[in-house]
Amino acid sequence: MAKPKLVKLNVDVSAAAAGFGSASVATSAHHRIVKSYSSPLLLGPPPSGDLLELVMHMYTAEEAELVQHLPPLRPRPAEKVAALAHRPVEEVRPVLDHLAFTKAVVLAAGKTPRRYTILPVVPGTFEMALMTPDLSTRNSWHQKFAEIFERIYSAGHLADYSRSNRAMLRVLPAHQLTGALHGAWPADKLEEVLEPHHRFALGNCQCRLAMQLVGRGCDRPLENCVAIGPMSKPVIARGLMRSVSKQTVLDAKREAEQRGCVTWIGNTVQDWRGNVSCSCCGCCCHALRMIAEFNVPAMICRPHFLPVEDSARCKVCRLCSAACPTGARRLTADKDAVVYTKSRCIGCGLCVVACPSQALRLEPAERVQQLDGSIGALLLKGAPAYLATTARVWARRLFG
Repeated sequence: MAKPKLVKLNVDVSAAAAGFGSASVATSAHHRIVKSYSSPLLLGPPPSGDLLELVMHMYTAEEAELVQHLPPLRPRPAEKVAALAHRPVEEVRPVLDHLAFTKAVVLAAGKTPRRYTILPVVPGTFEMALMTPDLSTRNSWHQKFAEIFERIYSAGHLADYSRSNRAMLRVLPAHQLTGALHGAWPADKLEEVLEPHHRFALGNCQCRLAMQLVGRGCDRPLENCVAIGPMSKPVIARGLMRSVSKQTVLDAKREAEQRGCVTWIGNTVQDWRGNVSCSCCGCCCHALRMIAEFNVPAMICRPHFLPVEDSARCKVCRLCSAACPTGARRLTADKDAVVYTKSRCIGCGLCVVACPSQALRLEPAERVQQLDGSIGALLLKGAPAYLATTARVWARRLFG
């Protein structure tokens, strides 16, 4: 196996000198920001030393004094933040712009007037902070950010939010198989998803980048995160991804799939606003790791197809278990057989592609989640389960 292409850190200039400062002492403002990020409404982790450390790492004491006045998911203009912080707006606006466009830990929305807000730790802040087309710009600040985040993620708080929420993502079956799949929807084929659109952006996978930063990366391609249609415009404008052709997207996805990656996409069909997609591996992807490590489906919906085995053909070559990104196919303790766990299967078909004996095939699954026509419809249908989950997490934290 080829060695992974490791991330080159910018060690020639200190992170602080490059504008990536952190706090050495926690202030009351840092503690208030922790409360915002830990909110179950933001799918937040419970308050902890790690979360406080992450907030201190993201914001200096001066920055925290302003960020404490940014309500989550409700963008606020610099003038309002300045009034609440009792600071001149001429001093406040440059700090907020620095957090939005250099550190990328605050979201800037609109142009005139520009407004600012904080997003959930994940999905949101994690992706923004690490997204870049130039890996050499990632420095020791990003490395420590990834290390603290990995500790928070590994504690498993996302499992609390995953059991009843409506899935936002779906997995596309392996490209080699889609032509032979009976009953495949057009939305199961990447070419069909891309067809209506003319603008695309390609960037580096934040999950795989983060794992390389913490020394646990793999050798699979980094550049296969895609924004489709109008959704590509802001990330291209911000310099977070590069503009590419449709064929470049397809080539990147095919290479990633050949290296054992799974392609997922937003669980909508032909939304005029476009879509997003990444090609992920079971060792790095935080969505797939939720299944393999915590046995919950996270944001991935029920598969449209499932593998069916012809036991007479199986030679127990173990290649299917090696290809499976979620641990749905595992060797028994004596390694004499492969055990299939349906609840862990995402229907990617990589096991079928890997099987040299043609002992596996994909067949249409039952009880699939119907695709929604827009992101708004998807969010609306998921709202009741989201609010119920939020209430349950809040109650557990309050009453144990």
